[in-house]
Amino acid sequence: MTGLARRAHPFTPGAVALAVMALAVILPAPRATVVLFIGTALLGIAAGAGKGVRLSFAVATPFWVLLFVMHALLGADGRIPAPWGGTYSPTRLAWALEQGSRLGAIIMASLTFAAEFDPHRFLQATIARRWPFGVAFLVVATLDAAARFGEQARRLREAQRTRGLRVHGSLMLRARAIPALVFPLLLASITEADDHALALETRGLTMPGVRTAIDPPSDSLIDRLVRWVMLMLVVAATIWRITR
Repeated sequence: MTGLARRAHPFTPGAVALAVMALAVILPAPRATVVLFIGTALLGIAAGAGKGVRLSFAVATPFWVLLFVMHALLGADGRIPAPWGGTYSPTRLAWALEQGSRLGAIIMASLTFAAEFDPHRFLQATIARRWPFGVAFLVVATLDAAARFGEQARRLREAQRTRGLRVHGSLMLRARAIPALVFPLLLASITEADDHALALETRGLTMPGVRTAIDPPSDSLIDRLVRWVMLMLVVAATIWRITR
């Protein structure tokens, strides 16, 4: 187990991610949200979640470009000459920066948490806390399904390429390849879901009773302090925005 994010109690990264997403909505933009986004990226790198940080930048960049083009370049409010030539709308640019920083912080928090999520430790922690197992397993299945779905899509794409399917080239070629990729992927996902449901049923997933955690992760004082600090930050930010 490497990285602070994986060594911490499973509830701690989740609490930090939820707090960042809440603060991204509560805090005023753009200054506070830009600082929040940068701080989240630095925290993710320091916690050993660099993969999630890189993925977050890759996912957020197209949205930033779209916001810049649609609002700053094509916005009609108070257009002025741009340093790079042409004109742009500074008011719409400020709005794009506000929404882009909020969206970037939410993407950064959620994808960084998902990249370092450990299903086994999370389930053991919820069992130790006597949380409803169905709810805990729903969270685990949702977060784990994305990774399995992506890996299955990559295998299917490579298999179809060996059969002569062209998945690169012009937009028309890629559009023609979509049915040959999507329909087998959906069928495989449905079949896999049935197999997983049967396997979980035979292992007593729906059986009532109290479950015993085999190796519950330790919940240190630092973990508890971090979760309480995140909660207090969200509460304080909410009160500040209401009363300002």
